[in-house]
Amino acid sequence: MQMKGRLVALFSLIAIVFAWPNVAQATDAEKIGIVLLHGKQDKAPYRIAQLARKLESAGYLVAMPELPWSRDRIYDASYDAAMLEIDQAVATLKQGGARRIMVGGLSLGGNATVGYAARRDNLAGIIVLAPGHFAELRGKREDISESLARAGEMVATGRGDAVASFSDVNMGKGFSVRASAKNYMSFFDPNGPSVVPVNAAAIRSPIPILWVVGSQDPGTRPSSYAFDKAPAHPKSKYIVVDAGHLETPTVAADKVLTWLQSLDQ
Repeated sequence: MQMKGRLVALFSLIAIVFAWPNVAQATDAEKIGIVLLHGKQDKAPYRIAQLARKLESAGYLVAMPELPWSRDRIYDASYDAAMLEIDQAVATLKQGGARRIMVGGLSLGGNATVGYAARRDNLAGIIVLAPGHFAELRGKREDISESLARAGEMVATGRGDAVASFSDVNMGKGFSVRASAKNYMSFFDPNGPSVVPVNAAAIRSPIPILWVVGSQDPGTRPSSYAFDKAPAHPKSKYIVVDAGHLETPTVAADKVLTWLQSLDQ
């Protein structure tokens, strides 16, 4: 009986030792909160939902706020106001027990992810997925150039809060939005707050960055476009997956999870 008791104790100890890495990993994951930002004109359930589910299954805390570029809200608030809405999602995650915060996003959400990192400190890292909405390039379209000129004149003459119809484009397809002139300008001004390369260069401290683009995405830009402009970090990666623009988060989900788990190694 004494020998049997010793064997049971030994096997129990072995089980604890082999289970320990998984326990530690889950504990670490539960301390990380990730705010995921949807793309332009998206609506719930978002295109990033499958990635969110995978992260939640791995123990990460995830928030997916509706932002001022959703289908129902598009440009009802400015780019900078969107940063405050992300702050609210961060606060919710912290209240839920998150001790470290990361932000990630798809398309315009990826753009805003870089913008947020340029404006906030103490992030554990960011995940940029098929970033889109390149304000410095949009003005080359005649319809958007005209809208920019009209919105700029409205702002300059004190009518920035007035709502009007302006041109927009999403994945090459043009459409019309109704927004205040100043909100529209905040997203489209080539010298405004939403320019990805400028925001990447403005990140103050080196943080881990996972930058994922799709090989089939016409909007893909090389690493030199913005990724290389961010402060270098040994854990940062720029990777290409075999996916189109909207499919990138789902196709890259396993790579995102592997990268996250590598940060504490």
